Amino acid sequence: MPSTPSYSSVVAPKTQWLEIILLWIAGISAAMQFAKFSVSFETLLNHYQTTATLTGASLSAVGLVGLVFGVSAGMIASRVGYLKVLVGALLLGGSLSFIQSFLPPFNVLFITRILEGLSQLGVVVAAPTLIAKLSAPQHKSLTMGIWGTFFGVAFAVSGWAGKSLLDQYGLSTLFLSHGILISTIGVVLFVILRKNPVLDLVPAADNQGGFFSQMMRIYRNPRALLPSFVFLFYTCTLVSVLTYVPGLINDLSLQKWMLVLLPLITTSGTFLAGAIAQYLMRPQRVALVAYSGVAVSALVLSLIGDTALLFCLVVGVMVLFLGMVPGASLAMIPTLARNPSEQAQGYGLLAQFGNLGATVGPPTFATALVAYGLSGLVVLVLCVCCFGILFSLLAGRIKTVY
Repeated sequence: MPSTPSYSSVVAPKTQWLEIILLWIAGISAAMQFAKFSVSFETLLNHYQTTATLTGASLSAVGLVGLVFGVSAGMIASRVGYLKVLVGALLLGGSLSFIQSFLPPFNVLFITRILEGLSQLGVVVAAPTLIAKLSAPQHKSLTMGIWGTFFGVAFAVSGWAGKSLLDQYGLSTLFLSHGILISTIGVVLFVILRKNPVLDLVPAADNQGGFFSQMMRIYRNPRALLPSFVFLFYTCTLVSVLTYVPGLINDLSLQKWMLVLLPLITTSGTFLAGAIAQYLMRPQRVALVAYSGVAVSALVLSLIGDTALLFCLVVGVMVLFLGMVPGASLAMIPTLARNPSEQAQGYGLLAQFGNLGATVGPPTFATALVAYGLSGLVVLVLCVCCFGILFSLLAGRIKTVY
């Protein structure tokens, strides 16, 4: 395979907020590929009469693509062009949602879910790279914090508007609405960004080697690897905490409230981390503070006992700190990366590690909870925090690039 240049770009003289918000909406529409199946899980079970395992597999199939192809997606985006990859991924996602709106046989539906994984991966690799390029240096951490909220916002919007559409009009309308949204944002972004001079690429190096040598170089590059490790231990923990911790609350009313509030709290933490990284401290230090806060909260949680309200308050604080980690991790990449190509590769590696954590974390935490109860969860969270703190410290030793 021929060698590929790395790239640098014209630095944005000022932050282009409209374009950044549209890219954020693109991320939300891509994350809805997960959320639309999550909110319609029971309806899908009833319609297709399949087992919960098979339907659950169709939900997670989107993430499996990122687990396998995360790094190569970043490399491909830097070769093909970020805007082409983004728009192509959005239009592919729209086409697949339109197919799903016809409620095809389950095997066809499952294939569309795998292809949606390619669509989702293209967006999460290309969109943050474009956001970083459209941000002035003094705003990059803040815009990465905004970007980091896309997943939580997608689930919140889908739980509200998507559930209403599902209850009133059914599965077809839900999938059709998503297809219209994701296709429309793809067309709008193409029209707005296709002549944007900030996105012009200038070769910065002549020889980057072949495909596999590039891949190995990415895995050995601490500027991409360390933010991804910081992110890995977050995804390993968050899904498990959101899934299992509410079940430990004795009060049923509080338990229901926590199911709604915890995703919103973690989204607030992500945005907060971006703001702190922008105005108060480096993203590496924000990740260090976040993991330390999670560890202290977990220790306090083990000492509370059966006081339900206090338990909920401490869990809320722990999830707020946990939500700060992705904001810090995302802000690290444009801070540490030396060029847009390295940024895209960093986001690809982040996607791969994130999917790995989301795959490994829940069964590990479930096993610890079954075996040792709350104590098992606390010990596992403390172990995760030790690794998170370690990699945050290592990332802090790398010279910042602006």
